[in-house]
Amino acid sequence: MKVVLKEKNALYPLPVALIGTEIDGKPNFITIAHLGIGAMDMVTLGMNKAHYSNQGIITNREFSINIPSCDMATETDYIGMVSGSAIDKSGVFKIFRGLLKHAPMIENAPVTMECTLVDHYDYKTHDLFVGKVEKIYAEENILTNGTIDVAKVRPMLFDMHQRKYWKIGEPFADAWSIGKKYSR
Repeated sequence: MKVVLKEKNALYPLPVALIGTEIDGKPNFITIAHLGIGAMDMVTLGMNKAHYSNQGIITNREFSINIPSCDMATETDYIGMVSGSAIDKSGVFKIFRGLLKHAPMIENAPVTMECTLVDHYDYKTHDLFVGKVEKIYAEENILTNGTIDVAKVRPMLFDMHQRKYWKIGEPFADAWSIGKKYSR
């Protein structure tokens, strides 16, 4: 028997990301888990309007997405607990720059993406940003056969309901393959 829950969303856990922006010429980062894939080269970020980082994305039309490993949990959680409007977060991580001028990236994040803002949807309480991925940077040691290996990245997952970070487990089936076994 199913019960009706009070939660408004059941899509958790979601991957954790550190979004890099630049505000008044200074790097700033925010921890979010409300992000998604809009198309193969497009991403979405859902961010509460109260976040300081939103103004950097809107003003510069550029941002980075940095995928932290589980080893970065302390810094990642800290970045999400404090606001860049009150605390200078530019020194928490060693940063590097790529193609885009206003999209600071985190050097020790296993995977980073530079994005340009394509669209901005202004909702009552949240901004929904749609970005185009311009470049992806990955540590060589997290690649298998030239592609990102999620087991080597060891990304953090966030569960809003339990307020916990999770790790990814083992793969259990091959996509676009296991379904061939289906029969009526």
